[in-house]
Amino acid sequence: MKLTAFRIRNFRSIVDTGWQNTSPDNITCLIGQNESGKTSILEGLKVFYTGVISEDVLRSDLSLPEVSCRFNIPKGWLIKITDNPGTELKELLSGLTHLELTRSWIPDLSSVINVSGEISQYLDSLEDAWRIYLKDVTIKLDEEMISIHDMETALSRLIEEETDIRSKLSYNEGKGLSFRLFGKKSADVENSKNAQFPGLKNQLNELKNQKEEITEVLLKKHLVKRAGEKWKKLVENCSQIDNHLNDLSLKLEERLQKMTLLMRPIEDEFDLEWKGVLDDYRETRSERDIKISELDNHIAFSGYIIDGSTEEEAENKVNEVIHFYKSHYNSDFLGRKYFEYCPVFELFEDFGSLLPNRIDMEDIISGNENVEGYKAARNFLSLAKLDYSFFQQPSSRILKQKIENLNHSLTHNFHDFWQQSIGRNNKINIQFELDHYNASYGEKAGKPYLEFWIKDEGERLYPKQRSRGVRWFLSFYMELKASANISDRQMVLLVDEPGVSLHARAQEDVLKVFEDIKEKIQVIYTTHSPHLVEINKLHRVLAVQRDNLESMRSTTRILDPLRLSSASPDTLTPLQSILGNPMGGEGFSSKRVNLIVNDTGSFYLLNAIILLMGFKGKICVIPSTNVSSIPLLCNIMMGWGMDFAVLLFENDDEIQMAKLLKNTIFNTDSGGREHIIRMPGTFLNSEDLLSTLDFKNYILDSREGITVSNSIFIREKELPRNFILSRFLSDVKEEKVKVTDFDEETLENFKLITDLLKGLK
Repeated sequence: MKLTAFRIRNFRSIVDTGWQNTSPDNITCLIGQNESGKTSILEGLKVFYTGVISEDVLRSDLSLPEVSCRFNIPKGWLIKITDNPGTELKELLSGLTHLELTRSWIPDLSSVINVSGEISQYLDSLEDAWRIYLKDVTIKLDEEMISIHDMETALSRLIEEETDIRSKLSYNEGKGLSFRLFGKKSADVENSKNAQFPGLKNQLNELKNQKEEITEVLLKKHLVKRAGEKWKKLVENCSQIDNHLNDLSLKLEERLQKMTLLMRPIEDEFDLEWKGVLDDYRETRSERDIKISELDNHIAFSGYIIDGSTEEEAENKVNEVIHFYKSHYNSDFLGRKYFEYCPVFELFEDFGSLLPNRIDMEDIISGNENVEGYKAARNFLSLAKLDYSFFQQPSSRILKQKIENLNHSLTHNFHDFWQQSIGRNNKINIQFELDHYNASYGEKAGKPYLEFWIKDEGERLYPKQRSRGVRWFLSFYMELKASANISDRQMVLLVDEPGVSLHARAQEDVLKVFEDIKEKIQVIYTTHSPHLVEINKLHRVLAVQRDNLESMRSTTRILDPLRLSSASPDTLTPLQSILGNPMGGEGFSSKRVNLIVNDTGSFYLLNAIILLMGFKGKICVIPSTNVSSIPLLCNIMMGWGMDFAVLLFENDDEIQMAKLLKNTIFNTDSGGREHIIRMPGTFLNSEDLLSTLDFKNYILDSREGITVSNSIFIREKELPRNFILSRFLSDVKEEKVKVTDFDEETLENFKLITDLLKGLK
């Protein structure tokens, strides 16, 4: 599994990064100002792996984080690790070449890992169909319960009517009997009896028939009624659980707000009352899931009861319908299963694994991670490919020779990545020795220990006696190389500001280590340094900045390589620097014409001329690092959709560059303004725009005689061109030099260049 993209939501300053692709060559670089959110991205990816967060990552609205990662996988691989997926899911899994996993957090700050993307969509579609089915059954069950209730109400009414009629019949029969007892038989009474009894008896018979019909129906529906009554109890139970869970969620939210303000962890082991709330929340969530599953199954069961099945038949059919509508896998189960194969996300801890001066062999053998330097010593031995058996060599002479050979090999490998020297040629050497404690160490006497040295030709020093930069790089080198050698799972290494304490050249050595391990370990790192960004590999760069550059309360936004042009100049400072721009605040512009010039010296001089002449055109001067880098800058400008032109002088390199640009970059240009501005033949470089006299007075500040062009004079005398031209720009800005100070030749040349710039519209 290889990480190809990520998405982070509701994490510190991040609301939603959207899906961001990592570099296809396994090295991704995040650039941006301080507080832009670069470190938050690394931490978000780290907690995707660990699942552990604290209150301080929550946003002010207490919305809970969610981190998603997308991985490349071999086609058909998911089938091999998924048992009996079923026909439809198997077909889906067999064709997938990527996998999405999402970790979400809940109010108690625990988390769940789910499969997302196409697999989740498929499982959700099954769940949706299942819900629709249950909804249809629920409607039927509700209608049945209403119907049963109506019939029971009708039956009660019929019973009341029957009772009333029987009482009337009993009364009338008793009245007739009294007349007979006294021998007085009234013709009216006889007639009334004959008239009423048959009518009441008919009503009674009719009621009896209705009662029998309803009773028969109710008898048939007694299983439906029993299922419905249980359904109502389950619904009520689930509702009570939900209400209780909502109450607990509110308590958790209040607690989160309080703990965030107090900067204390949510789980306080000494707060027994709060521990009870957390335990209650977790138990209630588990109970709710069980009850919801029970309710769903009972609804399905009730559907078959409605259709006339016996309870035993319905129980059997429930399993069938669940199998029909639902996969026996869900997003949660598959998420946890696939996560077992997920790469390890490791955040490199600055100075977290420094090589110690000394460590006991006993601590290494026992794996005592609490002892100082254990991790670094373990990394060292891993690089040397040593285990405890190596030190069991009975011959001390042979053992010492082997250790000496290993020291030489380790140092040689280290030199492949560490180019720094102490002085001109004196490089450091890494050494370790096996020794034993003498009698003065009491209980440790006679026990073996390893001792480490960082040696140069001048002296041999313990690691702690070396510079911060050397110690950091050695720690960094050993951990990365050891991880690449021993990891049985793929790894994503997260590095925040590598090499801050290193010299510029040593920072470039950091990139060499990244390049060396990238086939085994993916690297995502943050930086402000131009020495940690490769200009020919801008596809690696993601720019990180705030939505509102004026407010640190605004949210984090990520710009991919195709949208770098919309990043702020401060965000792009590392790129500006490696492209040659010495003034970070004056970078590329999407609102002006970007004029590419040959180098930093010309950048300074042209900006000075623009100031002196009061030129107001919308021009942004962009320096290349040298003439050969101009095509790269042109491609960047074209890729970012920016308006640009190239200013070239009449030296051999730039004459050839003009031909190259015509044949490659601008060979399809069919019209519009000219993209290549050529200076006349007398101007070999930008300093030739000044007369010899003005050049001596305002650039060189010297009365030295000059018999060649200004540019040739600088080259022959090996003068610091960038420095003297930057000093000239400073003098112009401070108004130490004004336009009226220059002679007619210089002013004509200045007007020539500004007239050319006016054509850039």
